[in-house]
Amino acid sequence: MTGEVLDTFVDEVNGGASIGSTLKFQLINLYKALIEQRRPWMVLRYTDTSKTVTTASTWQTAIDLSTIARLNRFYGGFPIRLFDGNNRIERYRQVPIEERLYHKDVPNTFCYDEANKTLYLNGTVAFAGTLYISHIKDSPDLTSDVSSSWVFPSWSHALLGFGAVGIHKGGIDFDDINARMSPENRAQAEQLFQMLEKQDDAKQLASIETYDPTGSDGGYRTGAIDMNG
Repeated sequence: MTGEVLDTFVDEVNGGASIGSTLKFQLINLYKALIEQRRPWMVLRYTDTSKTVTTASTWQTAIDLSTIARLNRFYGGFPIRLFDGNNRIERYRQVPIEERLYHKDVPNTFCYDEANKTLYLNGTVAFAGTLYISHIKDSPDLTSDVSSSWVFPSWSHALLGFGAVGIHKGGIDFDDINARMSPENRAQAEQLFQMLEKQDDAKQLASIETYDPTGSDGGYRTGAIDMNG
């Protein structure tokens, strides 16, 4: 379903009453975000290969990730791989940015400064190569343009229309819409908050998934935290 078709669909679901275009697509994109933040959907998993490093890189060499469009979070226990183009691969696991100084000499680890969207590889880079960065993306915001479309299967697009209208009206009878929209708005706001919380939980868990601060050998135990629990 294109953005143009979705535009018409929402008005028809709304009983033929038009919703302002700006408000309509704000509601559509809000509901889209609520859906996308529920889980790391396969359709939102990507691997970026636009970044390269050399052996001259140090723990202070900043790698700009702001050019990776709509980066939501890293994905997987070792979301970054260094590949030399042949058969050599080095895996990198994430450690907390606040623990950066304690890991600056620990190879195969990285820290991510989310506020500035910069990546730091710790230890010595074993060889020059390309970084394969596994991550979750936010899908592009939808508009009324004919070229705009949700990345999910087309049969599922109607749920965005039903969701947007549900937020807008909170019921069918327009006479009591204001009374009925108040608790509906609060419920949707709470749902959005819970989804944002879940997203933040996923980010925090990803940063410590293989980081075991109680390890007696100063190392880490893979799977120290059960991400599926």
